[in-house]
Amino acid sequence: MDYRRLLLALGAQIGVFVFGALSWLALTHGLLASALLCGLGALGLAVLGLSLTALNVTRERLLNRLAPGSTFPSELNRRRLQLLLDETPSPLLLQTEDGQLIAVNRAARSLFDVAYALPVASRKVLLGGDGALTGLGGQVRWKGATYAVHRAEMVEPQQTSHLAVLTDISADVRAAEATALRDLLRVLNHELMNALTPVASMSRSALELLGDDTPESRAAAAKALERVVARTEGLHDFINAYRALTRLPPPVMQPVVLDEWLDVLRESFTAQWADKGVVFDCDSVTATVLMDEDQMWLCAGNLLNNGAQAALEAPNPRVRLSVREVEGTVCLRIEDSGKGIPTGDADQVFLPFYTTKATGTGVGLSLAKQIVQGHGGALTLKAAVPGDPDRLPGACFEFGLKQV
Repeated sequence: MDYRRLLLALGAQIGVFVFGALSWLALTHGLLASALLCGLGALGLAVLGLSLTALNVTRERLLNRLAPGSTFPSELNRRRLQLLLDETPSPLLLQTEDGQLIAVNRAARSLFDVAYALPVASRKVLLGGDGALTGLGGQVRWKGATYAVHRAEMVEPQQTSHLAVLTDISADVRAAEATALRDLLRVLNHELMNALTPVASMSRSALELLGDDTPESRAAAAKALERVVARTEGLHDFINAYRALTRLPPPVMQPVVLDEWLDVLRESFTAQWADKGVVFDCDSVTATVLMDEDQMWLCAGNLLNNGAQAALEAPNPRVRLSVREVEGTVCLRIEDSGKGIPTGDADQVFLPFYTTKATGTGVGLSLAKQIVQGHGGALTLKAAVPGDPDRLPGACFEFGLKQV
């Protein structure tokens, strides 16, 4: 309030007092007209004073809002940022230190049917038992759609929050599944034709030989039937492998002390491969992870056995299992000293029934990959790094498990 408005307001108050006193005196002396006139003057001055006071208060508030460091520009920026976030098509989730999971933008609020924060039930379904956004895997499914998860940490002076961006990759996943199905049908057709064609040919030959009814023809027919039996047994094994691959149950996730689990894995591998000359190096780590022990035994066993078989094809066979902790995840790496996987085969090693071994079923790596995916991770074949002293020269597979 400047000095001019202050003087006017003060003058108005003095005027109200004076006119009020004159009105009272006129009223006591019976001068009703004069008393009424003085009262109206006092009322007018009072209204003028109140108007000046209100005008100054409004002016001060406006100046305070527009002053440097005021909250008005901050509020304006916040609203602009919210408008931009609401236009973002990818759902954004923010988890604060108190565990609350907030739907940041319109896409997230629409996806989870909330106005602000996700309820506890939805949070547990999305994040699992620990309810931590940091434990969310690389992919998540919600309402029949698949989303890729990208996480970031937001460090503020008072607290640390975690942000997750969900990108809808359902179309990509469906395309990949269609491609995988075509590849699977192609491999199945190849394997079945390879098994059934000689069976039909040898069966026909055996039937013709039995028609001759001579000792030589009967002996030749018996040999042909032996080959038919061997081929049908091989086809039976192939079908059993296919059933194991397609009937894998969902994993039963439980906390497992990784060091104890690795000790048993080390003993099992040594008992099977030590007498063949394969050296096994295995790290130790004091961490607890979530996994289905039986399924992960099958996964790690397939990877280690493949590594041992490959290592035996080169001098000084060696297999290594190394462990490292990265942001709430325990990464396991299995590598061998064999000849490695040719570059042309790298994209096909995870296909069901694809194998480069004469006696292999082509199920081990595909089953291992399916088990790791069921645990919320991804089994990857790491490319060779020439000249890296920390890497064995053969194949190298890596996957992660959630840490408790």
